[in-house]
Amino acid sequence: MSRLRQSLVALGLICLSGTALAMAPHKAMPFTGQACPMMRPMMRPHGPHPLVPMLLPLAEMRSYALHLNDHQVSALAVWQNRHMRMAVPLIKRLRADKSALRAGIMEGAHRGVLRDIMRRLNSDRARMLGLKVAQVRMVHKTLSLGQWRKLLVLYRRMHAFAMGGSYR
Repeated sequence: MSRLRQSLVALGLICLSGTALAMAPHKAMPFTGQACPMMRPMMRPHGPHPLVPMLLPLAEMRSYALHLNDHQVSALAVWQNRHMRMAVPLIKRLRADKSALRAGIMEGAHRGVLRDIMRRLNSDRARMLGLKVAQVRMVHKTLSLGQWRKLLVLYRRMHAFAMGGSYR
């Protein structure tokens, strides 16, 4: 077996074992009186903090609490609509490339093919990250300073609750 094939098989096994561990049932945790992070798997973020916070959906959901005027709500909705036209095809392409990379690794595809897929993945991830950053900047520009600060407090509370804290 060539070194490339050996490393691809090893990488595939690592990916499969990580998936199996992630899908394994969790042991029951004793009740301590505090919120258990395992009890809310759908609300829990993928890491300590997301790289770029998604503030636009939160601002739209909490528009009443933030006292947004009609112009601000309209600006957020218009930007969200334009953003989704770019983001949805990008997300679909990312998913397709991830599955193509996975299949290529498992089937022993040529190194050049895998390199092209990885290049596309990195390029699309960078574009997605750029869209997320632009979203946060747009929300910041649309809201007043007081509304922005209140949105950040709401986000921090929501994130702390999702990580096992409590609303305070």
